Amino acid sequence: MTYGGLKFRLTKAFPGVDADLIEGWISDRYGEILGVLPWSRTAVQSILLTTAPYATGTVAVTLGSASVTLTSGTWVTGMTGRAFRVGTQNEFYEFTYASSTTGTLDRVYEETTDAAAAYKIFQSVYPMPTNCRMLEDDAFSTFELGPLERFSRSQLNASQPYRSEYGTPLAWSLYMEDGTTPPRMQVELYPIPDAAIGIPFTYTAEGTALSTSSQIIQVWMQPAALVEGTTAKIKRHLKDYAGAREHDVQAAAALQLMLGAEAQGMAHMQMQLSDHYTSYRRARTSR
Repeated sequence: MTYGGLKFRLTKAFPGVDADLIEGWISDRYGEILGVLPWSRTAVQSILLTTAPYATGTVAVTLGSASVTLTSGTWVTGMTGRAFRVGTQNEFYEFTYASSTTGTLDRVYEETTDAAAAYKIFQSVYPMPTNCRMLEDDAFSTFELGPLERFSRSQLNASQPYRSEYGTPLAWSLYMEDGTTPPRMQVELYPIPDAAIGIPFTYTAEGTALSTSSQIIQVWMQPAALVEGTTAKIKRHLKDYAGAREHDVQAAAALQLMLGAEAQGMAHMQMQLSDHYTSYRRARTSR
């Protein structure tokens, strides 16, 4: 079934309803179906490439100034946006490249003036692919050096407020970029990566947007789940609430067929009992 064929079918069935509204309801229903479950067909495997910190040479920093100057090293434009930290200080700044030996910080330097300070330019926050819709808790579970544990931002802030450790990442936290519209999904890794490595991860991708008339709607999608669900929205718009409920039932039945087919294709999972039911084991082994 193509997007154009679906629109043609519904506009013919409801000639008095604005075609733009019908397109909107098709898109809404399509998004609802994709949002019901992280469908395995939208699961994408990718690699997050980390960046090694740069610490060559020394920097001149001045209390109250946002300018920094490098000696015995070379900065590059790709360092813009990374974090900048002097010596063993807790504070870090966002660095902006100006030239191979000069740069600026996102705010004035807050510590004592130093003409030859050790420093690091590093990256701990990494953007996800633009089509990333969702990351499960086990998104980074296949890393060969050990699965990364998911933390909330508040947990990471409470346990590591200064982010002072460098090494192989052991944890990740979701970090939404607020400089874009809509906000782009990012992750913060901790400890801060101290080398350039590839970390495999899995994410749920956004469904392909419905745009061109010739576009084929996901072949694994039950047409009835989309047609009946959209029809229910149109009927509700026309104040035919009984008819809307009838089509909702049919749409739900079609969706259940899809969910059943998806479940059959999933790998077996081991059931985990709550700690409430297994705590006796610790008591028994401690005797």
